Amino acid sequence: MSKTAAMSLSLLLLLLVALANAEIINYHTCTGTEEQCSIDEVRVDPCPQALENTACRIRRRRPADMTFKFTPKFDAEKLDASLNWVKSETELLPLVTLEQDACNTYTIRWALKDPVSSNRCCFNIDIKVVR
Repeated sequence: MSKTAAMSLSLLLLLLVALANAEIINYHTCTGTEEQCSIDEVRVDPCPQALENTACRIRRRRPADMTFKFTPKFDAEKLDASLNWVKSETELLPLVTLEQDACNTYTIRWALKDPVSSNRCCFNIDIKVVR
C-alpha cells in the first residue's frame, strides 16, 4: 500500500470514529419544507446533553462538529448554505450577530437552498453557548 493510500485510509477511519462518537440530537424541520426535503438525522460532537434531550452546550472558541443526513426531493445544480440565529418566527440573523450573553439558549437554523427554484432543506436546533 502506498504512503498516500495509507494516509487516506487513516483519515477515513478517524472520520468514521468521530462520526460514531457524535450524538444524534433533536431537531425541528422548518415549516413549509417537509414536501421539499426530508432530514434523516442531525449529529453534534460534542453534545452529551443530547442524551437528556436538552440543548447542546457549545463552548466559545472551541471546535464543534455538526453533520446531518438529508434527502432532497428536488434536483439542483447548486445549493447555497446558510446558518442563522432564529431570533423570532419572523426574524433570522446571521450567526455572527449572536448575542454575547453565554447564558442564553439559541435556536439555530441550517438551510440548503437551490438558488434557482428556491426549494430548500432546512432544520432548527437548540444550542447553549458556554464559556
